Amino acid sequence: MAQSRYWLKDHRQMQERQFDNIVLARQTTQESVVDHLRTLILSRQLKPGERLVQSDLAEELGVSRTPIRESLHKLATEGLAFISAYKGASVADFSLVELEEIYNVRIALEGYATYLATQHITEEELQQMEDLLQQTEEPLQQSDHTRSLELNRKFHTILYKASRQRRLYEQNINHLDLSELYRRMYFIVEHLHANTAAEHKELLEILRQGDAEGAEQHTRINLQQTASTLISFLRETH
Repeated sequence: MAQSRYWLKDHRQMQERQFDNIVLARQTTQESVVDHLRTLILSRQLKPGERLVQSDLAEELGVSRTPIRESLHKLATEGLAFISAYKGASVADFSLVELEEIYNVRIALEGYATYLATQHITEEELQQMEDLLQQTEEPLQQSDHTRSLELNRKFHTILYKASRQRRLYEQNINHLDLSELYRRMYFIVEHLHANTAAEHKELLEILRQGDAEGAEQHTRINLQQTASTLISFLRETH
């Protein structure tokens, strides 16, 4: 029997959304469902504009409609889904205006998070980031963009957590996911991945030096350059 298209083909470890000192005994059904649907959207197994029918999702995921409905509303608040009173829910479809807004928010929030992270990050966290950078070499050589984005997300997750600000962490993760969705949707320009790896190496060195202002400035400049590249590319090709 074919596996449901709504389920993950390769079940990866669910994204960590809590700080290290918070341990959940188990995820609720709703949390499990929203994590799976979020991953399916970010991996493009659910396409922009595709309808998300509650009855179909409930049947194929083996849950009631209640956690499905709650999950769709959660995804809508994150900007990954759109809910219409007449047409129901669908995967969000984005515009250049929204992309620019997403990056403007990232520039502000991520710059501040990086500033704080420089003051609180541990040697263990720095080593974890260094290990992730080493892992990016093979995906870059093989043009494995999906793996490159996964490693990029893990790198940023450590950075955001090091800010020691829970709400700031959550907002940064949300806007990172939204911006990455564009790159996944349109298989955006390959050289961005190589540029990102080089930028991360530079940032890691600044973090090790403890230069909070330098780290913040580095983050803001690189995000501005990435946003400009993405927007120019989409204007030319879509």
